Amino acid sequence: MSLSIFFTNEHIRKVVLAIFLVCFIFAGFSQETSSVFDSIHKLPEENMDKLPIYRNLFEKYRNNNDFKQLGSEAHQLAKFLYKENIDSAIFYNQLAIDAKLKVDSLNFCSLKRSYFNAGFYHRKKKEYAKAIEACINVLKFPDCEGFDEDSKKFIMYSYVKRGDAYFKNKDFYLAASDYEKSLAFIDVRKVNHLIKIYTKAGKANKNIRSKTSGKKALAYFLKADSIYSNKKKRKEIELIHIYQNIAGQYVQNGSGLEKSLTYFNKALMLAKKIQDSSSLKSIYLNMGIAYQKKDLKKSQSLYKESLKFQQKNDQLRKRTLLVLGENASLGKSYLKAQQYFLASLSLFLNKEIKEEPEKITTDELNEVLDKELLLELFRSQMENWDRLLLENSSTEVASKIIKKAKQADQLIDIMLKQDLSHDSKLLLRDLASEIYILGLEACYQSKNIETAFHFIEKNKALLLLGTVRNEKNRPKSNQSYFSTPNFTKVLSVNEVEVKQDEVVLNYVMAERLRGKLPHAYGLCLTNNNKIFFKIEGTNLLINSVKQLRNELNQPFETEEDQKNYFNIANEVYELLIPKNIQQEVQGKKIVVLGDHIISFVPFEALITDKITREYLIERNEISYDYSLTFKTENKIVNSEKINDFLGIAPIDFSEELIHLKESEKEIKEVEKLYSGKLLTKSKASLNNFVNHAKDYKILHLATHADASDSISPWIAFSDRKLNLVDFDTIKTNADLVLLSACNTSVGKIKRGEGVMSLARGFFASGAKAVIPSLWKVNDKSTTLITSEFYKNLSKGQTKSKALRRAKLKYLKNNIDAEASPYYWASLIVVGNTDTISSKMNYSYYLLAAALLLILLLFLYYKKRNK
Repeated sequence: MSLSIFFTNEHIRKVVLAIFLVCFIFAGFSQETSSVFDSIHKLPEENMDKLPIYRNLFEKYRNNNDFKQLGSEAHQLAKFLYKENIDSAIFYNQLAIDAKLKVDSLNFCSLKRSYFNAGFYHRKKKEYAKAIEACINVLKFPDCEGFDEDSKKFIMYSYVKRGDAYFKNKDFYLAASDYEKSLAFIDVRKVNHLIKIYTKAGKANKNIRSKTSGKKALAYFLKADSIYSNKKKRKEIELIHIYQNIAGQYVQNGSGLEKSLTYFNKALMLAKKIQDSSSLKSIYLNMGIAYQKKDLKKSQSLYKESLKFQQKNDQLRKRTLLVLGENASLGKSYLKAQQYFLASLSLFLNKEIKEEPEKITTDELNEVLDKELLLELFRSQMENWDRLLLENSSTEVASKIIKKAKQADQLIDIMLKQDLSHDSKLLLRDLASEIYILGLEACYQSKNIETAFHFIEKNKALLLLGTVRNEKNRPKSNQSYFSTPNFTKVLSVNEVEVKQDEVVLNYVMAERLRGKLPHAYGLCLTNNNKIFFKIEGTNLLINSVKQLRNELNQPFETEEDQKNYFNIANEVYELLIPKNIQQEVQGKKIVVLGDHIISFVPFEALITDKITREYLIERNEISYDYSLTFKTENKIVNSEKINDFLGIAPIDFSEELIHLKESEKEIKEVEKLYSGKLLTKSKASLNNFVNHAKDYKILHLATHADASDSISPWIAFSDRKLNLVDFDTIKTNADLVLLSACNTSVGKIKRGEGVMSLARGFFASGAKAVIPSLWKVNDKSTTLITSEFYKNLSKGQTKSKALRRAKLKYLKNNIDAEASPYYWASLIVVGNTDTISSKMNYSYYLLAAALLLILLLFLYYKKRNK
């Protein structure tokens, strides 16, 4: 019994598949069937027409608990049906599996046979995930009849086919994942299969374009080369492709020109030998890209050599004209560069374009097949004009950049609505961030605040906003909200409502090109003023924030520690809130919308004056959010949450995490103020949390967490960890989540989306506000501050006001080292700051009243007896 060999020619594939089908149909035909079943089968009608008769028979087996016969005959019926109706075959095969699992003396071989057939049926429907699951079930039981070997082939085949589908859909993260999973099930003796899968995995990782994936891509390409070089029979065309893949990856990884040229020259020599024009045009193009940073003249000549082998309608021509434009722009021939860019754009839109179009319609953009390359073209045009703008400031050039950025924004919206995985959308957001930051510089030069605000909002947590909108406005059909027109819509600056006692500080920070120094801008909004400013010296800002965070990791020990902290905290304050902004924030509630490394700054702990050493929290009430669009939509909606408070304190953990003895005391203090439930020790399990979370307004988690985990950020429960990637499996809808755990507001920075923190995960699960920590918290001071916070909150204060007053009280009651920001500044309020109405927990008051009554009665009777 064998699977089709999908890497050979089509004729052989069909022959092998036919052989497999014969084996499949007769595999296990010896399963015992009754004479009644055989009689039904011999009836002249089609099997689908005889289903009512089969069902009556199966019902009798079920009523008599004869699951062995039911399993055998349902399995056999599925094989009769699969050519007539694949869905019915799947249904009856599953009936067979369920029945066989109920048999007292389980027949492993019989069960494996049904699981294997389930894999086959699902593969026929191209339901590769279900096919993989079924075949993995085959491997769970002892081997028989060679099913394990064939199941592994089947799993490998399904992973590869699903990977191909993801790759075609440009979902490179999922494609790479499936190709890599297939390697665990491949027969290493099948070298042709191995080479193909290594190559596929390499190409998928190459398209992810991250540093890590680039290294993986190169490793896969080199493995393919190593295996192929040991083959006795080798084809020049296959070697050319392998050499090109390796050379191109060396270029992408920035590993040096010499390494890439070694393989390019090998490929070029073979391509010339067999006179393969298709390979020659590709090699010359990629060699030109390799030379781009070293020798513009050499690079240009290679591009033109590539054009000699291209037809006018050649797909490679769009990219060749694009890189010729980039080459001319780097050589400061800006007008010549624009001519190349327009020639490339003409091929995308299938019409001749000699001047920059005023508008490109949505229909035209939808028709473009390679949207990623078109977005790259738009970015290259913007970079060309940006270089010109740096040489000679011009509102006309700035206007061209803004116009092109708007066209790119339109294209990004279309691409985000595609059915892509979250990781692939993050990759797209990363590329989009470069577009928006280029557009912002043009807006700054031309003082265009309205468009600047649009670009800033589009560069802020748009995928998180889409997740929240998806839950709030999910269509009645199965259609995802991500595909609807409103998914990417953001507020305009004129729609923003800022209260009189409030100021919004909206920051954006991103690299124009990966690996380059970021640019940073800020937008200060009050109820009567809008100030768009640029943060000069981003290198100083980055270093200063890093130094600030280093100082915050421990309390003051000496006067020198205090002096160093106050100096650096004041320096960060002056950089983020310049002189012309300081007067706007004076005495107002500040809403900080951070980005990049600015997201790690506790604004409360910044020093406003070196001499007075006054913290910003002493002047201002401060809260944080992701974007103004998110802030506006993240309103508390009246829901049917029954209780106020759910406290989670595992105290002890199943994994190697230290005991948290103060955590139970922490949540018990809150229970005095709010009615609710406490889950401690073994009851603080993940399943208990998931089951209860949706019924409470306030969730307080006193536990361990690590948002800086290199694999996946996590938060711990008594039995296991909840990873950030699994947050979409829980629904909270809480008005507040307080994370009394370490580093819950830190994480990896994703350009265009911000910090991938645990706090963000809770917003995705439905929370309206989160109080996370920016560094490792101190148990004692955190308990004091959170206890005071809840007292203030229960009195009707807003979340930001309640936390500010709790921190100020801590500062008032402590001096010297105990007053270090390390102890009090870690917790911040992110999201909706509204008050939370509560049901007072009267149990403690009733108990006190009862005790008082007993005491009074005792005194009364004692006095009376005297």
